Formats: sequence, C-alpha cells, structure tokens
Amino acid sequence: MWSKTPSGSFDRSTLRFAFSRCSTCRSPLRSNPFRMASPPERIGLIAGTGSLAVEFASRARKRGFDVAAVALSPDIHGSLKDLVRTIVHAAPTQPKKILSFLQSEGIRRIGFVGKVDKKILFQGLKFDFEAVRFMFRTKNLADVTIMDAVIALAEKNGFEIIPQTEFLDHLLAPEGPMGKRRLTAAEIEEVRYGFAMAREIARLDIGQTIVVKKGAVVAVEAIEGTDETIRRGCALAGAGAIVLKVARPDQNTRYDIPAVGPETLRVAAEGGASALVVEAGTTFMLEREALVRAAVAANIALIGWTGGEGK
Repeated sequence: MWSKTPSGSFDRSTLRFAFSRCSTCRSPLRSNPFRMASPPERIGLIAGTGSLAVEFASRARKRGFDVAAVALSPDIHGSLKDLVRTIVHAAPTQPKKILSFLQSEGIRRIGFVGKVDKKILFQGLKFDFEAVRFMFRTKNLADVTIMDAVIALAEKNGFEIIPQTEFLDHLLAPEGPMGKRRLTAAEIEEVRYGFAMAREIARLDIGQTIVVKKGAVVAVEAIEGTDETIRRGCALAGAGAIVLKVARPDQNTRYDIPAVGPETLRVAAEGGASALVVEAGTTFMLEREALVRAAVAANIALIGWTGGEGK
C-alpha cells in the first residue's frame, strides 16, 4: 500500500493518497482545536440620563460587544455598571476627560445616548479647557448646533459615531393606534393641524413637543423639556388638550432622537390630555408595554402618526 522510492522516501502517488485521506490536512483551520476566537469589538457609550442608555448597553452586550461607558450623571452610572466592561463618571463639561478615557480603552466607535439637560450651560459648572474652547467656537446654544459641534470634536479625535438606531431601532413607534382608544373625527383635525405646527417648530430647532387645543398652539417646548411643556400646556388648555412630539425634518440619527415613555404619559394624564401623538418611525417608545398599559388606564389615545389618518 505504501510504496517507497529506491532512496527510501515515499513516492508522489503515495503522498497524494495520504493527503486525500487526511481531513486535518485538507481543513487545518476547521479542525484546529487551538484556533483562537476573535475578540469582541469594543465600543464606547456616552450616556445621559434615562432608560435609553441602559437599553443601548443591554442590546450591545447581547450582540457580543464590549462596552466602555462614560456616565454623565451619578444616577446612570449605577444603572450601567453591571452591563458594561468599564465605566467612568464625567460631567458633560469635561470633554478632555471623556475623550482621554475612550482613547485609553482603544475605542473607535462611540454612541451618544440619553438626555443631557442643557440648563447646565447656564448654571456655573466648572468647564475644562477643551470645553471652554468648544463654547467659544460654538456660534449659539441651539441643540443641533451644540450636538453637531460635539460630534465634529469626536470625529476630529478619530472616533466614528454610531447611529442610535443601530441598537435601538426596535423602539421606534409604529404607525397607528397603540392602545384601545381611537381619535375622534374632531381630534383627527386637531392632530393634522398640530402635526404641521410641530414639524415647523422642530425645523426651526425650537423644540419637538407642542400642546394644542381647538386649533391653537397652547405650549411649545423650549429649554424646560417635554414634561414641563406638557404640564404648562395642559394647565393652560384644560382637559382635552392634545400632546404631539415629532422629529426634526433633518433629524440626525446619531443623537437626540425624540422619545416618550410611561412618565410622559403620566404627565399627560395628570394634565387631562386626550391624546399623545408621536411621529411614527422617528420616535422612540420607551418601555412600550408599560406605556400602552398607562394609555389604556388613562383612556388616552396613543398614536403613531405620519401625516395620514393614523387614527
């Protein structure tokens, strides 16, 4: 079976036969028990307050990513510590510390997720040198201006920004009703009007939430945020007001995708609102099951709207 040449070595036909019978020779990588698996990709998370950052970290972990997180508040630090590989606390006014940490962790891709209260810019917090230079270069304090400048700073330092929808697309609002209650014919007309007004206000980068009643805009979101806007609008309008939340027409999915959750619904219910309408496909629904249950319990129409009927 095994033929040798006069010199004592195996001839070519014998070697070819032996090689053809050896699965290890044919597929050395497949059968090598010592082959090392590729390490998981490490990504960075700059986390503001709220449940979005926790959901982002959880989904990334389930998909096999290692997460290095920067917690912008002590509260979110406690919520994230068991979901990430490493975590550090830094104020939003400490960009030098944030960038240095991410670079030391070997991070190349980072996500911005969660709420950062813009009021900190007016409250005398300590700014590091990089933050002071950043503020002087920023032409105004509009949300889009600030975040575009933050992203430009991150990219200048070699980071790629992860769209929030890469890990959170399952939270986007569907079109149509999400609870039992439907809009009445009169409410549909109110929503049509309010949706157009909200989109224009968002386009101007004033805010993304408005309250309407009887064909009038009663409240517009400014620096106080969504919940305070709803409280103010419902207090002025009384029972039956409609709350609308939309995205900007050119919404950047890398930051600040609008979101509503059970707390939003609770505030609307306390104010006597009859409907909470969000832009479908562009608004995150936080804790959706709890949100829908709260809408049903309060008899509030919870609607995803795209400009059609959506009733």
